This record gives sequence, structure tokens and C-alpha cells, in this order.
Amino acid sequence: YGTLYILASIVGNIMDKGHISPAIEVLEYLVLKKMAGRPEVLEALIEYLGGSLPPSQANDRYGISKHQLRGFVQRINEKAGDRRLAEFLIKMATPLILSMVQSKIDRSKRPEVCMICGRRLVNMFPEDHLKKHHYEYLEEEVRKVAAELKKAIAARKKEKTYVEANAKEVSIGSVS
Repeated sequence: YGTLYILASIVGNIMDKGHISPAIEVLEYLVLKKMAGRPEVLEALIEYLGGSLPPSQANDRYGISKHQLRGFVQRINEKAGDRRLAEFLIKMATPLILSMVQSKIDRSKRPEVCMICGRRLVNMFPEDHLKKHHYEYLEEEVRKVAAELKKAIAARKKEKTYVEANAKEVSIGSVS
């Protein structure tokens, strides 16, 4: 996928509510899963896209049905508008999200408790609560992840350019 397109998609107005780029929508979705205390969803997505998690094993490993897993992938694809962009973002951003973003929902309690405001989440999805009541936290986390992702993409691009330059030098050197 075009690195410049992805960078432009991420660099765009990060969280301008009037227009959120597809890349930022995907990042928001992934960050929200982690903030809601669902890191297993992100781990399953990485393994599924990497080919090491057949959907039928998602339940055994992560407690996620194969239908849920496919649903997560489908929603991400819809947000991205392009399957390749979605896969790229999952592969690049998810490890960053897993390491950078802290859970804001205590899922060990029933009902779950928001660690930001202390509210018990009765009949409410944690993701909905976070998005509705703590959007500024979500926005900040997405900004941080987007900034790190930009650095990772730039480093990867620099590395690729270096490898290409070396390959040209080697092929030029072997001609003489």
C-alpha cells in the first residue's frame, strides 16, 4: 500500500469531528478496544491476519467466537474503506496500541467499572461509555498512537530506501 497515502491519511486532521480519515477511524476503533479492556481482541486480530490463528481456534485462545472475530475484521475493513489499508494498520498499529494504551475499564468487576469516572457500567458497552463520556481521553490516545505510527512508517520507509539504494550499488558494482 502506498506509504505516502497512509501517512497522509494519518497526518490529516487527526480527530477533526467534521471529517475523520479512514486511518484514524480504524485507529480509534482499535484504541477503543484496548481502552475498554479488550486486548485479547487486538491480539486475536494480529494472529488472525498473520495466519497463525484459524477463526475456529479464536474461542479457545481468546474467548472470541469465529463470528465475532470476522465481525471485528469486517468493521475495520468498512472503516478503512480498503482491506489492504485495514490490514496494514492492524499489523503496524496494534502492537503499538497494546504497549502504549492503558485499559480504562475494570472488567474484573460486575458490572464493569470505568476507572476514569468510577461509574458502574450497567447495561452499557464499555466502548460506548468511553466514546460518549471520555472522548478527550480516546482522542489523546489516538493522537499518541498516530504519532508513533508515523515514526514507525517513516523509519520503515527509510530502511526500505536504504535497502533499495544498497541493491542498486551492488548491481552497479557487479556490472563493472
